Amino acid sequence: MNTLKTDDLISNLASQAGTANGPSPRKLHSALVGCVLAGVIMAVMIILALVGPRADLIAIDTAPATFFKVIAMLAAGIAAFKTLRELAIAGGNVPSRLIFVPVLMIIAVRIITDQSGSSWLGAAPLAAPVCIATIIVASLPGLGLLMYFLRKGATVSPGKTGAYAGMLAGALAAMAYAIACRNDAGLFLLVWYPIAVGIVTALGAAIGRRVLAW
Repeated sequence: MNTLKTDDLISNLASQAGTANGPSPRKLHSALVGCVLAGVIMAVMIILALVGPRADLIAIDTAPATFFKVIAMLAAGIAAFKTLRELAIAGGNVPSRLIFVPVLMIIAVRIITDQSGSSWLGAAPLAAPVCIATIIVASLPGLGLLMYFLRKGATVSPGKTGAYAGMLAGALAAMAYAIACRNDAGLFLLVWYPIAVGIVTALGAAIGRRVLAW
């Protein structure tokens, strides 16, 4: 009996996507987009219920801070989504990690132009813990949805796929949290938002190793 090489096996499995055993790459992509939209909506609802929007959200002197938070986390979410979409299907073309460079550039611009005078520790003693905890809680519904649909794919890297699912869910929740965040320092964005997203990323990796393994 002929033994298939690993690459041949992966290609064979990828070609079967869309049969009775699972959705096609296009359908999986559509499902992931749906997860993203649902994840954002649920994250916003959770954050509004837990924290509420900041009163001066659109004020001239605070709007730039919110803008940079939203754009930075949106860029992180887009990069994570593109990577996750390829990881979800065996044989996908995973993009280079350089895809995350724009995120760092956006945060760097915010730090350079920051004239808020705010502390990187936040405006209140519990600002950082509240930020981290809220983002994590708000990310959980989106992460759950992503894991559910990713099980229908054919990833060959369950841990890595789960990690990027966590990163995507965390970035979406962090983007939503920007509407409530009352801490405008560029260094707050640099330190605490990535820590929160990193925790969700680690959680996604741990879950992915279990639920996405063949």
